[in-house]
Amino acid sequence: MKLSKLYCSDAGFKNVRFNLRGLSVIYADVIADDAPTKNKEKKNSHSLGKTKLAELIDFLFLKGVNRQHFLFKEKNGELIFKDHTFYLELLLNSGRYLTIRRSVATPTKISFALLDQSTEGFIPPVEWQQEDISFQPAKQQLADYLALDFFSNKKYDYRKAISYSIRTQGDYEDVYKLSKFKQGNDVDWKPFMFDLLGFDGRLLEAKYKNDDKRNDIKAFIENLKNEYSVKVEDRDDIVAQMQQIEAESKEIEARIDSFNFYEQDKRLIDEGIEEIESQISDLNTLSYGLNYEISRLQQSIQNKFAFNLDKVNKVFEESSVYFPDQLRADYDALMQFNTALTTERNKLLKATLDNKRQELDALNKQLQDLNGRKENLLSFLRDTDSFKRFKQYQKDLVKIQGRLLTLEKRLSTIDLILAKEQERENLLKDIESTVLQLRKEFQHTEKNARYADIRAKFASYYKRIMDEDARMSWSVNNSNNVDFPPPKVQDKADLEQDTAKDDGRTYKKMLCIAFDLAVLCAYNGESYFRFVYHDDVLSQQDNGIKTRLIQLVRELSAQYDFQYILSAIKSDLPLDNEDRPVYFSDEETIVRLDKDDVGTLFGFEF
Repeated sequence: MKLSKLYCSDAGFKNVRFNLRGLSVIYADVIADDAPTKNKEKKNSHSLGKTKLAELIDFLFLKGVNRQHFLFKEKNGELIFKDHTFYLELLLNSGRYLTIRRSVATPTKISFALLDQSTEGFIPPVEWQQEDISFQPAKQQLADYLALDFFSNKKYDYRKAISYSIRTQGDYEDVYKLSKFKQGNDVDWKPFMFDLLGFDGRLLEAKYKNDDKRNDIKAFIENLKNEYSVKVEDRDDIVAQMQQIEAESKEIEARIDSFNFYEQDKRLIDEGIEEIESQISDLNTLSYGLNYEISRLQQSIQNKFAFNLDKVNKVFEESSVYFPDQLRADYDALMQFNTALTTERNKLLKATLDNKRQELDALNKQLQDLNGRKENLLSFLRDTDSFKRFKQYQKDLVKIQGRLLTLEKRLSTIDLILAKEQERENLLKDIESTVLQLRKEFQHTEKNARYADIRAKFASYYKRIMDEDARMSWSVNNSNNVDFPPPKVQDKADLEQDTAKDDGRTYKKMLCIAFDLAVLCAYNGESYFRFVYHDDVLSQQDNGIKTRLIQLVRELSAQYDFQYILSAIKSDLPLDNEDRPVYFSDEETIVRLDKDDVGTLFGFEF
């Protein structure tokens, strides 16, 4: 996949048509020597837009951006580029042309047009296969259009590798780790790099993820231990405590069960008292009647027959009335009859009295029982000692159950910790298996054809540019992760002491360039990127390095059919034998930035 052209809806923008093969140079010149001094101070070759062009290409490859991106810079409260819509036309590896449209006003709405031929000039396509689709689906759609073989079975997409084809000035510090990965974790780039060099990046990714899982589990366990104040070694002691408490709980429950009442039976107790009082009232009425009858019977028995014949005779004598003997005899007979009658009556009264007394005794016993039951019920309601003990047992039981629940929670926490520790151990086994495979890869790097190809090309290209030997390597560190140390350069320590070589920065940049070229050429036989953009690549380089680099790029781009895009300023151009700048051809110079505001990439200063 190559860059065909980049253009904008704004007429002031310097539209770009890339060379589809060979060099594409973004050339910047300082303001004319005869310009006013104040203008020289105001503008130099580093503010014309050559680096911004690289950022703009990345933007059109659907880089996620925020308000810190230069396209969202404001002036007087408005976006400077709010009316700018950009177009990037790509020559796909399939031979078709894809145009990507993205505007600053709606950067998350992307459009695509797929054509068999390039559009004429810098006129946007008339028809779009997908128009204004949302950002994430657009990234997937672009990945499908690009159809790069390397990413076909990967969890990541073309965006992971795009910055190795668009290196800006901040990306020359490390051959492998780009500036965009500086704030991230190793898992964000090392598995990809492992894949790129021809190894199995899934191994490294699994190792990192399992390491992260183990660390997360460890932190989780520590939080549990601190929150619940538990130690795993206390587990059996907690079980012993729980068993003791359960035995104590059963004993208290048995004591509570021995009481024939419960708190919820108070209503029944109230109803029972009312019923007993009603029965007592009825029995008291019966008792009163029996007592009255007994009293009357006792009085009846005490009243004897009281007829005195002598007093009757005396009355007759005092009245001088004769009391006949026959009459006396009749009275005597009557008295005897009454006496006999009274005796029989008293016998019956005594029998009745005995029965009444028996009834009264039975009734009094019943009353005594009822009053006793009533007193018992009332004693419970009056919070007697028995009820107080009942309530205390209940309180004790609640406390014991609370202690038991606390211990159960601690026990379950310990069991969870043990389960998590076992999970960590299982992950460790997985990690050990992965590490064995990584070490196996490390012990047989010579058998990896892709790696050998990239490494050989890298060494060759660096030798051509720097006339020094350099070699790539990787290793497994003490954490059983993969390290990508800087390539080793012969006599590098001595060379870096040469201040004329910018304290080693020259060599870092050339190492990055040799690596990018090696990757492009190694993947030339499959669908992969067919371009690389190196920003400010000639800056502060030795003249021989510049000349050899340009010569190498021209040879490789012709041999492997890729684009090499570079930005340069006049003062960084290589010199001929007479120390005159060696300018690039008009065909190679795709954008010229110079002189004044109109000469900048966007046609104005911002």
